[in-house]
Amino acid sequence: MAVPFALVAGATSAWAGDKPLYEPAPAWVKEAPAPDPANLPADKPQLLISDQQHRIADGGVFAYVRSAVLIANAGMLNEAGTLRLEWLPDQGDLIVHHARILRAGETIDLLAKGERFAVIQRELGLERKMLTGMLTATMNAEGMRVGDVLDFAFTITRKDPVLGGQTSTSMPVLTKPVTAAFARNRLSWDKATPVALRSYFDGAELTPRNAGGFDEVELVGPLPKLPDLPDDMPLRLRPLPMVEASSFADWQAVSRTFAPLYATDGAIAPGSPLAAEVARIKAAGKTPRERAALALQSVQGEIRYLFKGMAGGNYTPQAATQTWSVRYGDCKAKTLLLLAMLRALDIEAEPVLASSDGGDYVPRRLPSAGAFDHVLVRAEIDGASLWLDGTGQGARLSDIDDTPPFRNVLPLRTAGAGLMSLPMRVPARPDVAIWLEIDQTAGIVLPAPYRLRMTMRGQGAEMMRMVTAQGTEDQREAMATQIANQNVGDGRVVSHRLSFDEAANTGSVEIEGIAPAGWGREEGRRYRTIDYAVNTIQFNPDRSRTVWKTIPVATGGPEKMSFTRRVLLPDGGKGYTIEGDRTLPPRLGGMNVTRSFSFDQGVANMEDVIGAAGSEIAPDAIAAERAALTAAERRTLKIMAPADLPRTHELRARAVREGRLKRLDALYAKAIADAEPGDATAYDARARLREGLGDWKGALADVERMVAIDPSGANLYFQAYILYVLGRDAESLAAIEKATAADPSDYNALTYHTARLADAKRHDEALAMIDARIAAGGDEREWATLHKAYLLATQGEIDAAAALADAALGEKPRDVGHLNQRCWLRGQMNVALEAALADCDRAIALGDNPAAALDSRALIHFRAGRLDAARADLEEALALEPDTAAALYLRGLVRQKQGDLKGGATDIADAQAIAPRIADDYTRWGITA
Repeated sequence: MAVPFALVAGATSAWAGDKPLYEPAPAWVKEAPAPDPANLPADKPQLLISDQQHRIADGGVFAYVRSAVLIANAGMLNEAGTLRLEWLPDQGDLIVHHARILRAGETIDLLAKGERFAVIQRELGLERKMLTGMLTATMNAEGMRVGDVLDFAFTITRKDPVLGGQTSTSMPVLTKPVTAAFARNRLSWDKATPVALRSYFDGAELTPRNAGGFDEVELVGPLPKLPDLPDDMPLRLRPLPMVEASSFADWQAVSRTFAPLYATDGAIAPGSPLAAEVARIKAAGKTPRERAALALQSVQGEIRYLFKGMAGGNYTPQAATQTWSVRYGDCKAKTLLLLAMLRALDIEAEPVLASSDGGDYVPRRLPSAGAFDHVLVRAEIDGASLWLDGTGQGARLSDIDDTPPFRNVLPLRTAGAGLMSLPMRVPARPDVAIWLEIDQTAGIVLPAPYRLRMTMRGQGAEMMRMVTAQGTEDQREAMATQIANQNVGDGRVVSHRLSFDEAANTGSVEIEGIAPAGWGREEGRRYRTIDYAVNTIQFNPDRSRTVWKTIPVATGGPEKMSFTRRVLLPDGGKGYTIEGDRTLPPRLGGMNVTRSFSFDQGVANMEDVIGAAGSEIAPDAIAAERAALTAAERRTLKIMAPADLPRTHELRARAVREGRLKRLDALYAKAIADAEPGDATAYDARARLREGLGDWKGALADVERMVAIDPSGANLYFQAYILYVLGRDAESLAAIEKATAADPSDYNALTYHTARLADAKRHDEALAMIDARIAAGGDEREWATLHKAYLLATQGEIDAAAALADAALGEKPRDVGHLNQRCWLRGQMNVALEAALADCDRAIALGDNPAAALDSRALIHFRAGRLDAARADLEEALALEPDTAAALYLRGLVRQKQGDLKGGATDIADAQAIAPRIADDYTRWGITA
């Protein structure tokens, strides 16, 4: 099993420890109670011993680890069957003390049997551009069985001359709910060595006691469970199950220790290539700020990142001239190079240590080298600090005032320095900028041509550069599709282009495609949300527990994003209005926000910029911050369509009539022309557009091409439907038979197939098919039972159909869909109308959107001769869903019976424009105009 072990950075000058040593445990180690496989604790924890003992002596650390694991099952046997111990040989030795298998009444000593660890060097960090020099010692625990205990112990020594005799160490502490029969953390140190101790959680008693000339502390656990805390609290307030020891007196001592490593006197030889680069920068930059930016750009762009922790390189940077020559280096090497260049340019600069992930926690920690894992440059120009990170990517002059997210850093000075707070600012340029134009001039009920441009800087730009230069066309298309789907929904990318701007160091992808219409309905009126910031910002901190009420909320950053949306409306925007906030408060949910908006001549332009500076929300400000965002969420920016907008099919017909589809047609044609062989999706998209436009013959032509390319069940089902609409019933039935044969699992195709079989008076075949689906069970069984009731009704078996419908609903008496379906079925059969009315009433009461149930109840009223009640329900249903063909058709019939022949004819024509054969359905049920 892999043994986790925190290796504090350090180095010696030789690789003396490149092979494991085999020695007994040192005398200073306290033996843990021996585990007994025949007498395990009642709760049988898999971890029987977790023993960590560190000794600080002679300017180094001796770290002893013992682990005993119960092999409780085959999975554990497979996982723990190979011991893997990792160490850095230039920091010290790996000393193996024992490796044994404990079985009831038997001890198998693997080392005594002659088993030894094999050593391999694995650069596991190579994908992260790291050469650590770490060695891995592996050994198979031969003969181990389920029920055995694997017991092993080892020590890793560390001593680093760079630290000048100072040292530090830390170790994780087990806390509940982790279970272990015995868990211990023990620290000891020579009394002559001043050592500070610290724990970062409650319940750890660290009072030293003297033991044979050494002071020591010991924790026996597992210790109590850490408190539950909100995920959004600042890191510095979070307890960490860790104890730490350090011999550094203060942060000044750490600063003084590392400062000599970054001396730059004589680092750039006159006449050298590096000197020529400095001269170039000096000539190109007119001001210190420009020169600093050019130097940073040179180090970031010309020197690739590669960490070298071997051969003393974990703390010591390689020389600046070497870094420039080999063109690679880690944060230390890049910092030293940048320092040398800046100082040669007469810019005041110094190195600073940072913690890449734990900077907020650093002030709580003991002064030590282990508190940091990164180094960068602080330059001072015109009285302002600039934080220049050579390992960053793509910085330009406009970015030079940006700050990294490290929060606290330690300047390295020969006189020593304390911790310095690093200011947090919103970046000057967006990390991501998105511009989106949606062209809805053809009509808001049609798919919309769009143009989208996403521009990224920094790491995102580098990724885009790599994809541009090295990616395949499929990879580039996949990236464009993902970006499009995130910003316009499930539309279609027709073309895309990637580019890289070297001057700005930004990568861009430009996309042209077809987006869904994107309009919703609110109280009968169509609307489109164009808000970005309010819908993006999330702020819902949980401070419900009493002990959480004083905890501030941490926010992310520094980061910045901008989003511009431009919507082109039909008819020059006549009748369209804007609702919601055209401006926003400067701060929402801990984010800095700006919005600009204009609406003129049918074009709505909105730009939202969101910036995060990593600020915190004080506990007493959380409620107000939440309230501000909630208020903004109630006023999201929307475009409202005219209240008297015609129905969908009328708008589509108008677009055809007035020739508004040229751009859309061209995009579909290009998508089809550019499609890969075997890809029928472009034809599918155009067929669905033509279907919506009522161009059934055009839709059929596309569907036939789809089927020729891909005769899938879904494509054949689509073909069957179009053929049915065109009155080609025999061909439709043949197509749906092929569809269900191709994909028998498609329930919708199955019900359509059986309905067409019923039309053809092939009732026995239809019932056999639906019986097979009912017998198969699954989520659709009740729906299939209701459909069988419909099939029975079509052949006149009304009583059997009604009984079956009752049986189906009996299993889910509160299911809104089933209630509505039984109500509708009874209306079709014209039976049990009062019972049907009760079903519909209940569906309306229980459902979120009652439009379908209102339509069904209207049918019941119609059957019962209550025309006014039917009309009222239909009006309400159509107010919710104006394009429901069934409600329109039935309202047409009601209006005609009430004497409104013209209005009735209009409704019936509208319904038939949406569903051309709807009259056949009603005729089948005995309802005619």
